[in-house]
Amino acid sequence: MNQTFIFQSGELVAAPALESALLVADSFLVSDGQVRSLHLHVDRFNRGIEAKCPELLPQLDAFYSKAWQALTRTGRLFPRLEVRTVNNTPTLSMVIRPAPEQQGSVTLWTYPEPDPRLDLSVKGPELELGAKIREEANAKGADEAILLTQDGEISEGSLSSLVWWRGDLLCAPGNEIPWLESVTRTEIFTIALSMNIKTRFEHVTPFDLIGLEVWLLSSLQGIRPVTKWLDVSNEFAEGNHIQTFERRMQMLIQELPSVG
Repeated sequence: MNQTFIFQSGELVAAPALESALLVADSFLVSDGQVRSLHLHVDRFNRGIEAKCPELLPQLDAFYSKAWQALTRTGRLFPRLEVRTVNNTPTLSMVIRPAPEQQGSVTLWTYPEPDPRLDLSVKGPELELGAKIREEANAKGADEAILLTQDGEISEGSLSSLVWWRGDLLCAPGNEIPWLESVTRTEIFTIALSMNIKTRFEHVTPFDLIGLEVWLLSSLQGIRPVTKWLDVSNEFAEGNHIQTFERRMQMLIQELPSVG
């Protein structure tokens, strides 16, 4: 069961589920009190607040202290830090959600219209639309929807990122293609840099990836290999990179900040 808290007078206060639009949001997996690259999530959330509601910046240190204290150190959680409008005022909040188990390979579906999202400046405003698009993919028998530009080129998943391999060359959509900033994508490219793996940014269609090793990335699920893409192909390479990167990602895991 989800638990919702709003930050009032320096405290996290239990509240009913909030229905107002998300202004800023950031989610991360917590497993037995450990989290990967928490500083990257905090930094992205901070920058989102600076862009959307800078008046909340002075509250952040106290908010984080209370947020870490509210998270249990056992089990799998997928908390989301939020800013929503409460009584016409931007308000910090947190939803503590149970995390589903780790999933394996993934089936994709191409969303048939150009990416309908409008505000990709920060994570939050388009999450509800992304969730609805993923539900469409689920109804088609896929795990995730891939969004395309007006030119039919891959942007990202509705709630995830996509990268692929050409041999030992790691590739992804270019920075000029609209997509939401991804912590997991950042981790993957940072690891590649540390291993002297060459990288490249490309403009591609789904059909350009047939036969390649393709990964779907998210903070919740980490790396999931693509094995099927509806109406595109069932022919994707198994590859030999995942285990190396997953080991490196384990090195990014740290304990949640102390609460005492």
